[in-house]
Amino acid sequence: MIKKYFLSSCVALALAFVVSCDNTTEDPPNQNNNNNNNTSGGTTPTITGPRILSKIKSGNIDLEEYITNAGILSQAYIRDAGSSNTITATTTYSGGKITQIKYQDNANPHVIDNMYTLTYTSGKLSSFTMDHTALGVISNHSDFTVFYDANGQLYRIIEKKKLAGSASYTHYIESKFTFSANNVAKVDHSTMLMDGANPDLSTAVTVSYAYENYDTKINPYTTLPKEYFMVTSTLFQANFYMLSSNNVGKITVQNPAGPPIPIPKNYLYDSQNYPTSDQSQTIKYIYKAL
Repeated sequence: MIKKYFLSSCVALALAFVVSCDNTTEDPPNQNNNNNNNTSGGTTPTITGPRILSKIKSGNIDLEEYITNAGILSQAYIRDAGSSNTITATTTYSGGKITQIKYQDNANPHVIDNMYTLTYTSGKLSSFTMDHTALGVISNHSDFTVFYDANGQLYRIIEKKKLAGSASYTHYIESKFTFSANNVAKVDHSTMLMDGANPDLSTAVTVSYAYENYDTKINPYTTLPKEYFMVTSTLFQANFYMLSSNNVGKITVQNPAGPPIPIPKNYLYDSQNYPTSDQSQTIKYIYKAL
């Protein structure tokens, strides 16, 4: 049910892109427009230094909005493109790191009411827990473990879930990552039942996400905390490309049955190598200076 709630927002955003290619505009459709006159007769300055992603817009809808102060993310909003559905994520910090993220939708009663608590080892996210209350009565709990390879690259995220107040784990979920340089190339997302203390491999169902045709420009999501996107992407796995250094040009979803589903993406860029929109200028990336 959680995935269905996210689906219309995230897929609508992905499908707004067409083909990845490397076009730079001198007059991009955001605040890096050197010809924007202000009320005093001057011009809006171009962002040439550090910046942070503020919004992703489709027409007059802010599909994604990030509330920051001095580079610190305090809240994020994910809005559905075709309805009034909104998910609000509120972060809590300790020692400069996100230690809690509260996700809550605007439904009554809530379908998404998730509290994540994050733990770090040697400065890297190593585990997190999730407590979920659905429709005000159903309590679910998950324990996540994050694994890295010998080079410190993200390798696996494992979730053990206790559904409906169960004292024992009922489900085992694994996201296994393949990287190409600093970009996510593939994620195999497997879900299975637990057989006592162990996952029952005979019940496994795997959905694969392939991320291809990366550009060499700056991924706007890298301006925000990586840990936020690591947690958020466990809700909707197609979004794991947000952890990449560059911008993905094509996402292919392979379900257990049926043909692969390709989702092409493309971009226009400013002179600082940041995306400002898709080729049709339907989707726009809005930044603010740090």
